[in-house]
Amino acid sequence: MQLNYENIINELQRFVDLLVSQDRKPHVFGVVDFCKRLAKRYSLDENKLTIMALVHDLFRDLPGDKLFKIAHCYELSISELGVKRPILIHGLVASEYLKRRFGIDDEDMLTGIAYHTSGYPNFGPLGKALVLADSLELTRVYDRINQLREIAFYDLNVAYVEIIRNKINYAVNHNLYLLPETVETWNKLMEGDRT
Repeated sequence: MQLNYENIINELQRFVDLLVSQDRKPHVFGVVDFCKRLAKRYSLDENKLTIMALVHDLFRDLPGDKLFKIAHCYELSISELGVKRPILIHGLVASEYLKRRFGIDDEDMLTGIAYHTSGYPNFGPLGKALVLADSLELTRVYDRINQLREIAFYDLNVAYVEIIRNKINYAVNHNLYLLPETVETWNKLMEGDRT
């Protein structure tokens, strides 16, 4: 089946208007813009990245009990950490929604959306680009962000390593959970497999 990316993007834009809070919308559209810029720089599929950007935080503002209900309907396996902090499953729910609603089966897109918060050990370029855009879009402000943005347009893989490093440092410095996928990703990157 041939997917009509333009129709999918239009429908997702309407859903962003309905489901995403006013405070989060600038972030979502910032991720869309940054993804488009990365797509041009690295010759990636702009439509796929736009879809990923639009859906990545689609369920981020739902209450935890609603996220659990959707996850249960989708028969998703929720980790102990996801049970403690339901917000952590918003990417998994968004990924499964995209798959079921539009028939998208591109694994790089689906894992990119599912694990955009944590990173993932076996991301392809689309997943890496979404992680970068989510962390570096222009409404974000934190130490070293301009340096990280420069690296993002210099080398996708080097930038991905630096963003994962930044996520680990942030979690440790702010007494937050360190997600298992982030640890697995870091360990795999440190094995020298940065492709």
